[in-house]
Amino acid sequence: MPSKKNVITGVVTVAAAITGWFGWQYFQPDKPKPEMTSSEPAVVEPAVDSMSVTLPPQKLEVVGVSLSEVTTNVLRPVSQVPGRLQYDDRRHVEIRSASAGIIMDVKVRPGESVQAGDVLVELNSPEVGNARADVLQRQAELRLATENRDWQKSTCEGLQKLTDAIRKRVSVEDIRVQFRDTILGKSRDQLLTAYSDLLLAESLVASAEQNAKSGVIPGRTVEERVNNRDNAEAALMAALEEQTFTALQSCRQAEAQAEDADRRHRVSLQMVRTLLGKSLAEPGAPNVVEKADADADLQPELLSVVRLRAPFAGTIERRQFAATERVDAGDAILTLADTTTLWVAADLREREWNALTLKPGDELQVFTSGSGQASRKASVYFVGREVDPATNAVPLVAGIDNSDGRLRPGMFVRVAVPVADGHESLAIPESSLLEHDQKSFVFTPDGESTFRRVDITPGIHTAGMVEVLSGLSQGEKVVAHGGFYLKSELLLQGESE
Repeated sequence: MPSKKNVITGVVTVAAAITGWFGWQYFQPDKPKPEMTSSEPAVVEPAVDSMSVTLPPQKLEVVGVSLSEVTTNVLRPVSQVPGRLQYDDRRHVEIRSASAGIIMDVKVRPGESVQAGDVLVELNSPEVGNARADVLQRQAELRLATENRDWQKSTCEGLQKLTDAIRKRVSVEDIRVQFRDTILGKSRDQLLTAYSDLLLAESLVASAEQNAKSGVIPGRTVEERVNNRDNAEAALMAALEEQTFTALQSCRQAEAQAEDADRRHRVSLQMVRTLLGKSLAEPGAPNVVEKADADADLQPELLSVVRLRAPFAGTIERRQFAATERVDAGDAILTLADTTTLWVAADLREREWNALTLKPGDELQVFTSGSGQASRKASVYFVGREVDPATNAVPLVAGIDNSDGRLRPGMFVRVAVPVADGHESLAIPESSLLEHDQKSFVFTPDGESTFRRVDITPGIHTAGMVEVLSGLSQGEKVVAHGGFYLKSELLLQGESE
């Protein structure tokens, strides 16, 4: 049996002989070259385009590729400046006590949402109680003065009608019937007595003159009765004038007293409103004399109770006092804010001073630092008129919508402000622009499921758009959503090659 060493030596010798024969056959000039044959047919790989990527229909549906068109837009260069979110000063107040007192109850806690008119705090204030008691006193005085004025006015009107009836020589009986329900005061008896005396004197004069003609009485008696008639007429006229003057004076005095009572009542109302921290009523405002405080409605048991209400709907941001604590006038008990709108505060320095031409209502883009936060639109509220000597900057304040509640006061943001005039240029959505190896490119559709990479030269970025300096023409379609996935597929395709 041959040894293991001899077997190995034989195998090596045969392999060397075969290799030498193939080498000799290959270099012979007159003989055909030997070909390596195989039982498997040769596979020809298709040519791969390194600038395009094709997705199967199923994957294309999952990616959700969407297209946008290259358009001509007016683009304006912008600069992003740092800013902070703040409370909207118009919707941010501290609920303060306008008078000293003791807190009875705090009905809300920080973070709680309230509606306009909700009671936030109840406190007991003796000063407010005294002011409300004064209102009640002034109301009673006004009521009495008003009643006296109306009575005096009715007396004047009735006296004028009575004077007219007397001058027309209406009979006393008719006057008594006609003026039975008319307010005349003391003048009724005085004037009717004087009028009755005049009518009697006139009757006696007429009778005496008739009798004097027939010689029954002497002429002296007629003269005496005429003299009595004249005296009665003079007394009646004097009474009419005196009563009319007295009634007019009383009417004017009553009117003045009613006006004074009304003024004092208004002053007492304003005092209560001041102690409650409410705005004073405008002169002539309706219902100004009806109530001093709608909360207590001037009920005796609630005169000292002060209810602080929410002036608008918002959220309780801070609480400084608790029940049973004593507060002084002006102490801030709660902080209320409506955060559905916030302010964006930023500083414009020399390189952004072209933005000083912004006007209230102009729109700006604001970028927040929160994860997943998209840019938001803000509306310019005001641009400062003075340069701060400490920072050499001009303040900019814009309002931003926060109805979703995702923004918080104090958050850092970046504000895109214009720094040059706008110009027309081709533009694509910012989401379409991709980069690799310091080259910018986009994907354009090349058939139903194939997308080709197109290198472009981008310009300025503004308002979610990118200027296209070269590489595309107007009307072309570009991938606006799903480009990052296409880029990943293209890179993997290049590595597999």
